[in-house]
Amino acid sequence: MEKININFTPDIINSYKRLAYRIWFALAEYVDNSTQAYLNNQETLDIVYAEEQRNLSVYINYFKGNNINEDFFEIIDNSMGMSLSELKKAFQIGLPPEDNSGRSRYGLGMKTASFWLGDEWTITTTKLGDDKEYSVTLDIETISKGDLALDIQPKDVDKNDHYTIIKVKNLRRRFKGMTIGKIKSYLSSIYRFDVSSNMLDLFWNDQKLGWNGYSDEDFVKNSEGVPYRRDFEFDIDGKKVTGWAGVLSSGSRSKGGFALVQGNRVIQSPPNGYKPETIYGEQEGGINNLVNQRLVGELFLEGFEVSHTKDNILWEGTQMDDLDDAILEQIGDFRKVANEYRKNAVDERAPSDEDFDFALDSLLTEFNSGELNDIVLTKVVPPDSLIVESNKQIEKAIVESTEPTIIKLDGLTIKLYIDDKMSPNDPYVINDSISDKNTIIVIVNKNHPFWNELDGANGILNYLRQCVYDAVSEWKAYFMKSTLQPDTIKHIKDDLMRVPFIIDKNNI
Repeated sequence: MEKININFTPDIINSYKRLAYRIWFALAEYVDNSTQAYLNNQETLDIVYAEEQRNLSVYINYFKGNNINEDFFEIIDNSMGMSLSELKKAFQIGLPPEDNSGRSRYGLGMKTASFWLGDEWTITTTKLGDDKEYSVTLDIETISKGDLALDIQPKDVDKNDHYTIIKVKNLRRRFKGMTIGKIKSYLSSIYRFDVSSNMLDLFWNDQKLGWNGYSDEDFVKNSEGVPYRRDFEFDIDGKKVTGWAGVLSSGSRSKGGFALVQGNRVIQSPPNGYKPETIYGEQEGGINNLVNQRLVGELFLEGFEVSHTKDNILWEGTQMDDLDDAILEQIGDFRKVANEYRKNAVDERAPSDEDFDFALDSLLTEFNSGELNDIVLTKVVPPDSLIVESNKQIEKAIVESTEPTIIKLDGLTIKLYIDDKMSPNDPYVINDSISDKNTIIVIVNKNHPFWNELDGANGILNYLRQCVYDAVSEWKAYFMKSTLQPDTIKHIKDDLMRVPFIIDKNNI
């Protein structure tokens, strides 16, 4: 039986497991290989697809069993397929494709993605015009024993067949709820040009993914009815950059920012879009003004270096600063348009209808779960005195060992502790609002499981707001109204929750 001799060891595999992948970028590695194989053989495959009455198709199927041991991914395409020699080359580290200017650049994608996902995977493939199918299975357990020769299982097939099937088992993580929604959204965005041009039919569990893009009706218009949308072109470090930007009439934080594109494949996109500080302002603090909601665009960056996980541009020298300055020069006037236009009388930073539907569906899923039912109806609540005493002990330990962030409001001092040494079993927040009229203590548990649910800087900002607003509302109710009635506390907090809108309104 013929074999493939591999040149990677358990140490290399373990390094792949530690890659900072997001699941959608790991899955994109397979789609990159499928689409690049098509682009390399487009003339031949277009004739075949016309006869078969279909397009290039990639199916990503996620099968979820009763436990993680039963879960697996299967990625199926009808691209060119691989010959035996190409299959052998695919299993070698450090052998990039002969033409590495396309989407398959480093010869790593299939291997890094597969080992990041699971400990065992099988590839089955046949190339158009070949009458043999080849199947190879690779698992970490075998490699760890020193067996670096993989058996090739051949099979007779019709020479008109062409496909590649990859099955990944023994997964290292499970995916559900919001993550599934993000996978579909990001894959649609990454391959927006392929799916919108009908070059590619991309499926998630038999659901065909699409991309709607933007039309002139989506943008703010000037007094003559012309949309605030502008194309531009300039050079950065001897490399041509083209693109466009526009001001949405109805934006949201998930839409704002630029998509970075190379080879008609998106590298970075909203909701984590590229946001030059020259246009969007400081991003570290999670700024959420109307510019960040409405200003969108695409930047086509050919010839720039890309990370091997293909989720970042690797800027060199002053490339990023030069790019940001050039964008400001091209569309700096759009900032005022984005801030001043009002489609409705209310602030348009609210989540989109799609965001709302998705959030509500996720909430209902949680409330219909057996886990929540157990907590609400079954779990015993400890006595008040025990809770108070436990919180006091934690508070004392944190205050003595951690430096707080100090917030001054005239005669009131708020000490905010964000602690990363607390136990995941400790409370998500501890407020001491009534011990001292001049001081409020807020302790946020960074190790609480809910912290991991926070999505980006704005998610953390709003979470910290809620924790601090609760404490301030309790303080004001107790010291100014002599009560801790829930309705009074909520009334006070309502005013606090309007502050970000008032600040933004006053800054326009």
